[in-house]
Amino acid sequence: MKPKIICHIFSSVDGRLLNERWTRPYDGKAPGEICGVYAEVGKELRTQAWMFGKNTLQQLYFPEVFIHAEKDETRDVTTYLGHRASERLFVVADPTGEITYTSDTVRGDNIVTILGEQVSGSYLKHLRDMGISYLFAGTDGCDLPLAMHKLRAEFGIRSLTLQGGGMINGSFLKAGLLDELSLLVYPGIDGLAGVPSIFEYLGGEEEFPASGQALELLDASVLENGVVKLHYKFHRI
Repeated sequence: MKPKIICHIFSSVDGRLLNERWTRPYDGKAPGEICGVYAEVGKELRTQAWMFGKNTLQQLYFPEVFIHAEKDETRDVTTYLGHRASERLFVVADPTGEITYTSDTVRGDNIVTILGEQVSGSYLKHLRDMGISYLFAGTDGCDLPLAMHKLRAEFGIRSLTLQGGGMINGSFLKAGLLDELSLLVYPGIDGLAGVPSIFEYLGGEEEFPASGQALELLDASVLENGVVKLHYKFHRI
């Protein structure tokens, strides 16, 4: 069993994610004046946890990279249950243990980090000292189905909102883990090739990350300031 997973994302009309690059709406408002609707809709999804990838979390909250000790401690690769005072949990995928934490919460929600089994013992000690929960997703930390199973079985998480960048969205898409897509479309354009987009799976041209999946439109509506809300269900075909 895994949680119900909703990919919740805010993009320009051309699917780009860097809001500092988006054109302004016709009435001249700044993107920042409009982007608050993303958090509002996210709360309406009422999931028990929400999730970023490592890069997004470092950019927004914890930029310092962890320095692993040369002489390391013995690793214990069992799940660790840290502080849990918040109603919701925040989940991050950090397979190699790069994030140095200065808090055990993100926006008030206690953190659970997904690791690879090769992460150093000194890093695990850092997490325990901070009261941060962790679980292991295989040797390299990239076994997302296993990680989601553990979130459900060991943390009781039945629903999760994936709010990461295109890379982690692409990984979940490739793994066939997405149940719904909550897409907010901002009334502006980026236009530059190569800028991060909604789904960014790194693979060869012979790979089709969305293969065997189809979307059913559940809801479409226009919100304030010209933002369009699209809600889809994933079907396995």
